[in-house]
Amino acid sequence: MTNWKYNFERLSKHKYVAHIIHPKKVICICGKTITLNRKWEEDYLDRHVRRSGCKADEGQRTLYNWFKPKKERQIEEAKDVEEEEEYDSDVYDNMDDDDLIQIDETLSEDQMQELSAIETLNINEKNTKKRYYCIGLRSAEISRYIQRTPAQFGGSRRVEVIARELFPNLFSQKFSRKKLNAKQKRLLNRTLFAESVWKIDRASNAVRAKSCTGISGKDNVCAECFAIRYNQILCNKIVRPSPLPINVKFTPKHYWEDNPLKYFLQNLDLRDMWNVLNNESENVPENPWIVLADKALKGAFKDTPAFTGLCEVMGNAIERKMKNKSKRNLKYSEEFTSFLVILRGFSTRALDLFRQNLEGRTIQSIRHLRRNSEDHLTNPDLCFENVARFKRLIDSIQYNGPVVVMTDNTKLKSRLRYSPTFGCIIGSVFPVEETKINVYADIPNIISKIKNEKAIAKDVRAYMLQIPLPKFPPIAVALIPNKGNDNSKTISQLHKKLIQEIAFQLEIHILSIGSDGAITEFQAQQSIIDIQTSQRLFIREPTLNINFSCPIFDKIGPVVRVQDPKHAKKTARNAIISGARLLTFGISSVRYDHLLTLIKQHDSIMYKND
Repeated sequence: MTNWKYNFERLSKHKYVAHIIHPKKVICICGKTITLNRKWEEDYLDRHVRRSGCKADEGQRTLYNWFKPKKERQIEEAKDVEEEEEYDSDVYDNMDDDDLIQIDETLSEDQMQELSAIETLNINEKNTKKRYYCIGLRSAEISRYIQRTPAQFGGSRRVEVIARELFPNLFSQKFSRKKLNAKQKRLLNRTLFAESVWKIDRASNAVRAKSCTGISGKDNVCAECFAIRYNQILCNKIVRPSPLPINVKFTPKHYWEDNPLKYFLQNLDLRDMWNVLNNESENVPENPWIVLADKALKGAFKDTPAFTGLCEVMGNAIERKMKNKSKRNLKYSEEFTSFLVILRGFSTRALDLFRQNLEGRTIQSIRHLRRNSEDHLTNPDLCFENVARFKRLIDSIQYNGPVVVMTDNTKLKSRLRYSPTFGCIIGSVFPVEETKINVYADIPNIISKIKNEKAIAKDVRAYMLQIPLPKFPPIAVALIPNKGNDNSKTISQLHKKLIQEIAFQLEIHILSIGSDGAITEFQAQQSIIDIQTSQRLFIREPTLNINFSCPIFDKIGPVVRVQDPKHAKKTARNAIISGARLLTFGISSVRYDHLLTLIKQHDSIMYKND
């Protein structure tokens, strides 16, 4: 070693060396620890100095650069370092001075077990070279053994036994690692390494002999590794069962000294999360947030985008609250917004209750979205633009099937008010063009005109289009106000406008027109059925007295009429029960005793439940 040009004296005189930890690790004057490629060789140190990461020539230097150790201390350190020259291990190079290598120690019960063989894998069969590399000892049992043990070497005696032999004055009663200084730990490490039989290669998931060179002769396992193949202690270590997860907490802390997790758990947040995730006590209730996050990471909510949007909004709202910021301009996903719009359609109180307990858009925000939506009705009349929006919707889902039309005339609360959406006075039967407001002075004039002509609307006729499939809600295409005195001719003109003018141009296949059982509605439907077209659909069955026909319109198809039988049932029931109307037949009227008489007849079509 004296002839080797790289030595302690040469390295200690280096310009950028602040402290020598051991022959292959030094501290630069910039404060960083540098691992050398060979003992005492300063090549890696010089590379570090030439790079931009070294701040040796600028900024504040380490304290080692300003205090020179005493000569006696240098001699003592040189002596310690020379003693370490005999010990060469990559494991030791990657450890600090206060670490102890982990040894899978030999126990007394290991000597009493029966011998068990270890399987090996042959991966050199296709290798035609004369030199083979040693793959070590591999098997499924060895893989479980490597995962189970935190040790780096195995086969030596227990560490406390060797420590008492080396330092009898320190450990007369109980062994403790805290009593050892850096020099004593290095001596104990060398002894443990010298007595070990095998080493654990976690990179290749194999067990190798301590003296394995990585090169074998003709087989895939070298002679050194083959010699420990049937080692009784190693075989019994491998077949030992893994401890239960609930017993991991009883593992001595020194086994985790060289575990990278020890460094990361210095962060308090990570430590709290680690404790929650590994707290499997039956007395402690399971954290619902951890369970929810685990399910989310596994894709349990992949098909529920509305819930995912709610979680995002809740997180953003809480983060703003912690920063004392308002919730204005919160970002909402499209799916979550659609959910809120549908919820508001059911009940504004339900939406308000939802927002009080969770998060969501306000009613004013939803109204603003609907006003700015391209699918929002800007003209309440039955016009081409409104039906074209429905056509654009069915084209977006690539639907080209039949469509049903529903119409009804319902009561409207009589009042006049200004609509900022339409820019006119609504609540009258006048067209939108006649009630437009250009200046403020137009408001009283238009209201007076409506009152003088008695044009305040009492009813509104709604036209709805729907795809006859489940989960497709009806879409309103017209809301036409009227006085409640529409006749069949007026209604049939609206039907014809929808079918022969608008649907014909858009090629919407209207299959039916549905309405309640009012006589005017029925007569309007009959006028559509009686339209003469070039083609008609006939269905006749004399035995059942069926004689049905309907027109077939170009680019639309056959159109039939549909009435609501439930509506007729409701009307008949209300006529008897309510006192507002009285159902009469001739000079008499319908009473409850008449219904009871019908129910008691053996061939009655009515039952008590009716």
